[in-house]
Amino acid sequence: MSEMLSRENKNLVIKFFVIITGIFLISGCSPTKYLQEGEYLLDKVELKCDNKDISDYDLEAALRQKANKKILGYSFYARVYNLVNPQKEEIREERRRKKEAEINERRKLKAKRPKEKFYLTRWIRQIGESPVVYSEELTQRSLRNIRSFLQTQSYYNNSVSYSVKNISKKRVILTYDIKTGPAYVIKEIVYDVLDPKVLEIIQSDTVNSLVRYNSKLNTNNLQSERERVLRLLRTKGYYYFNLNNIHYFVDTLNGHDNVKLTFTIRKEFGNDDITENTFTTQKINRVFIHSDYDLNLAITKNQEYFAMLDTIIVEGIQIIYRDKLRLKPNVLLQACFIKPGNLYNIEDIEKTHTHLSSLRQFKNINIVLRQPDDLVLNSLKEKNLDVYIYLTPLDKQNINFELEGNNTSGNIGMSGGISYLNRNIVKGAQIFNAKGNLSFQTMFVEDTIRRSYFFNTLEYGAELRLTIPRLLLPFSLSPEFIKRSYPRTNLFSTYSYQQRPDYTRSILNAGFGYSWKSGRNNYFTNNISPITINFVKIFDFNPIFLEQIKHLYIRYSYEDQLITSLNYSLVFSNQKLTKHEDFTYIWLNFESSGNVLSSVYKIAGIPKIDSTSYRFMGIEFSQFIKADLDFRRYNFIGESQQIVYRAYFGIGLPYGNSTKGLPFTKKYFIGGANDIRAWKVREVGPGSYFNPDRTFDQIADMKIMFNAEYRFPIFSYFKGALFLDAGNIWAVDKNDNRAEALFDLYRFYKEFALGTGIGTRIDLTFFVVRFDFGIPLYDPRFNEGERWFTAFKNFGFKQFTVNFGIGYPF
Repeated sequence: MSEMLSRENKNLVIKFFVIITGIFLISGCSPTKYLQEGEYLLDKVELKCDNKDISDYDLEAALRQKANKKILGYSFYARVYNLVNPQKEEIREERRRKKEAEINERRKLKAKRPKEKFYLTRWIRQIGESPVVYSEELTQRSLRNIRSFLQTQSYYNNSVSYSVKNISKKRVILTYDIKTGPAYVIKEIVYDVLDPKVLEIIQSDTVNSLVRYNSKLNTNNLQSERERVLRLLRTKGYYYFNLNNIHYFVDTLNGHDNVKLTFTIRKEFGNDDITENTFTTQKINRVFIHSDYDLNLAITKNQEYFAMLDTIIVEGIQIIYRDKLRLKPNVLLQACFIKPGNLYNIEDIEKTHTHLSSLRQFKNINIVLRQPDDLVLNSLKEKNLDVYIYLTPLDKQNINFELEGNNTSGNIGMSGGISYLNRNIVKGAQIFNAKGNLSFQTMFVEDTIRRSYFFNTLEYGAELRLTIPRLLLPFSLSPEFIKRSYPRTNLFSTYSYQQRPDYTRSILNAGFGYSWKSGRNNYFTNNISPITINFVKIFDFNPIFLEQIKHLYIRYSYEDQLITSLNYSLVFSNQKLTKHEDFTYIWLNFESSGNVLSSVYKIAGIPKIDSTSYRFMGIEFSQFIKADLDFRRYNFIGESQQIVYRAYFGIGLPYGNSTKGLPFTKKYFIGGANDIRAWKVREVGPGSYFNPDRTFDQIADMKIMFNAEYRFPIFSYFKGALFLDAGNIWAVDKNDNRAEALFDLYRFYKEFALGTGIGTRIDLTFFVVRFDFGIPLYDPRFNEGERWFTAFKNFGFKQFTVNFGIGYPF
């Protein structure tokens, strides 16, 4: 990419930017077009703060008037709004109201609202955003809010002023000049806690305190510290302790910016009697699990319903059921952290709820704590809690029929299927799923090997899966590990028959594996498959396709394959679904194949066929190692915009028994809806290799890819995106004879395909429909010096690659 741009390419760059500029200029009317005399558009709000510890994001949250939203500095929304004359719309609306009033008067009853007209203009205005007219009143309110916010951050002697600058006849820039002044600093902390046990708990945990000596007097931190102490005490048995039992008192010391903080806890404020301010811990008295609770019957036929119930007691826990138990008692106890005789602990309640949810057996889970009714003395009632766990089960079995459109690596099609689900096949919360499917796709291939134009790919198959909520191992695991790690055993078997334009193949997969959570907050998910068998039978080749690959090394990838692999993957995600904050996703994957079989053959002394490789049932089994890394970072901008970055690296190395390279199913390709979106799937690479006659042989042993996407709202559930993708694949096996396909350390950086584009997403919450329009910027398939902006030489819609997808690309 370091080559100098030629004069022709420079002209193409200019042409590209002229086109983009023209699109922006015609996308809407000026935001100031309909402003009245004396009105000014608030073009920009600047925040100039002398303290780097105060973030602009927090200051912006205090503003009562902000400039119109922009896309890369462009007032897109205000311009779209003004495409329709707002004054004309207001006149139309006023006429409609008068007409409706006349109808109401004549008929003397509420008239049906007249059918609205001007749907197009109303729709356009919904997309846009009314131009923000500068308001002195809202500026004053913003000023007061900023001062209040700074006080919560310990800056009580702040100074905030503003200025308004005219940048044109109808536009202004509003600037807030913010001087925080010195922060109030905590120089002394005193714990005024009369209950000695509570005081001991708090002082023993000061290392986790959010309020410390020499820290700023931040009211947000004080509130967070109250909540932390509340949770701490509720993990130590204090069920009735609440936030109102915690107060702070602040005194200044030797100057206005030094303070003494008194942390006070009382059962009753205004009463300093120690006996009256001693808190009582609560123990779990009894635990009741209603395993198949029916709320409707419990309300409508209370006495009759509860008379039908039976109870068994296991490990001191009473399991209540009707007719017969749906789940084995040990399954329920494995998910229950609450034990009779234990101190109340809020974490036990939360973990119990989470583990019960992970069983995927219940549509409602409700955990209720009450004082025991059968205890006579109030003092005993105060010290004990009965726990009632109400579980409303899902239907045990389901049969579903599905008909859907799909998009696989840029190939569009439709599929139908039938699936059977049993959530509790042998009373151990095992989930069994059987599925059959039939699908058709339109695969974009060269005319020379196309067998039919539309729906030229047929696929049918079946799938069996069984998930068991524990690890099936020849040894026992500790109960603590089971409760902490959400273990699963997964067994599966799949068969697929695929009839493609270039060949037909059948694929049989079978294996089993384990998954469990680990790490603090269970951010890590571990998946290990000790053995997975993958058998691929390829036949019925298109003669033209065979002719095209017969002199290429990758022809071996299209032979029958037997893969016996061991796989381990680790997923890290610190996303918090309930919080709007940045997060990271990392996927690491390691796979090896053929080592066990190769060792068995060596130990058994079985000779290699033709002194080259071992065969199993006449097939050369694959032996390789493979590693993948997928890193993603999600950064939020304000409330509704986001920038997402992705970096991907993968490599596979054949060795030993694999004399013909990596299997086809384990090789990498690039391009398509979730990849480099300016090219169709398998249209780029490897390296700068280019075969104009076909695209199906664009597979290789290594892949590097980078993506960046800026996501922003348009209106309602419509969202937009601007993206930049870069990447390629390379051959690593030196036997690969495709020209310039091998990875070269001194050349590879010149072979990154670079594409950009725009997209729209229809976000329906439960799924996202996505359209992306990508165009190449740098195409390594061409000779050096001719790779930049080749798509713009004959610029038109045909130069864009249109991608359709379900869900976000990453």
